[in-house]
Amino acid sequence: TGLLQCCDLKDIKLAYQLNKAMGKGDNWKFLDVDRLNGYWSKFFSLLCMMEQIEVVLKWYKEMSPSLFYPTPKNILDLLQALDAANQLEVIPSVW
Repeated sequence: TGLLQCCDLKDIKLAYQLNKAMGKGDNWKFLDVDRLNGYWSKFFSLLCMMEQIEVVLKWYKEMSPSLFYPTPKNILDLLQALDAANQLEVIPSVW
């Protein structure tokens, strides 16, 4: 629920803090696979909305597909972020 609040508030700093906490020790083990994928999906959507495109692409390359499988919404968020940043030529490299 913490990440949902970050998304609702559009608070990227809080999302990064939550992500850092998730990465400590075995905290990630508290989430089953579906919830973990949901967590990464929401985190990525927030990144697409709030971060510079270079940061979004860095996270995308690190996260997909090793940490999460992008949902259709994540792909749409990424395409919108690329469009907003006038970086549509990058599409083949993320496809």
